[in-house]
Amino acid sequence: MKNTIIITGANGNVGAYLAHRYAGQNKKLILILHKQSNRLKDLYQNENIRFLHLDLANIEETKNNIDNLIRETNWKPTKLIHTATIRSHDFKPLVDTDPKLWSEIINTNIVGTFNLLKTVLPYFRENHYGKIVLFGSNVTRIGLPKGSAYAASKAAIANLGRTLAAEEARNNIIVNTVSPGPIKIDDSSFSESYRKFRREYYKEKKREIPLKRCATFDDLFGICSFLLSEENSYITGEEFYITGGKL
Repeated sequence: MKNTIIITGANGNVGAYLAHRYAGQNKKLILILHKQSNRLKDLYQNENIRFLHLDLANIEETKNNIDNLIRETNWKPTKLIHTATIRSHDFKPLVDTDPKLWSEIINTNIVGTFNLLKTVLPYFRENHYGKIVLFGSNVTRIGLPKGSAYAASKAAIANLGRTLAAEEARNNIIVNTVSPGPIKIDDSSFSESYRKFRREYYKEKKREIPLKRCATFDDLFGICSFLLSEENSYITGEEFYITGGKL
């Protein structure tokens, strides 16, 4: 199916918004989420949408679930938006960070991305067509004090995108990374400590943004829509910083 889109992290702020926008266009969607699904409840009766609860860091679980769903529906995906991520929620400098937490973030974000791509790419190659948008972060170029694991994992994802673009160009598979700065989101589900961190971090960062505001979900949808569209047949291997003019 030419318009079957896989979206990971589909219950997250960005993933859920993208899922709703594409659902409104009657696209066939495979939505991948981990545990919670509260932001997607209104989509559960949509006949054009299928849901997968899985741990992307587990290659067997990832491959088996995705392969089984595609076999059952015959929805051959040709587009992928990968937003799934976990953050460095301890807010400590690297020297004080728990090695187990650091490894968990790296494993979830980087290994999970590898597992997803390794599972999905054969379908794209079969169709000799595919468009992929990976989500990085502006921290890939500025770092993130008290968030070294998250910053390192996002830099790795952006470089996976560049590498994959070079490897798969001959298969007509286009790969780009969208790396936003601060995003205006609903943080009500986060811990109070993380909300406090976000408030302080964003207050400082907004002063540096020429447009004097955070990115919106619409801003991200716009760039994703273009990168996945038929109008984009040449731009690949790029990282797009969505930062309101902040260099």
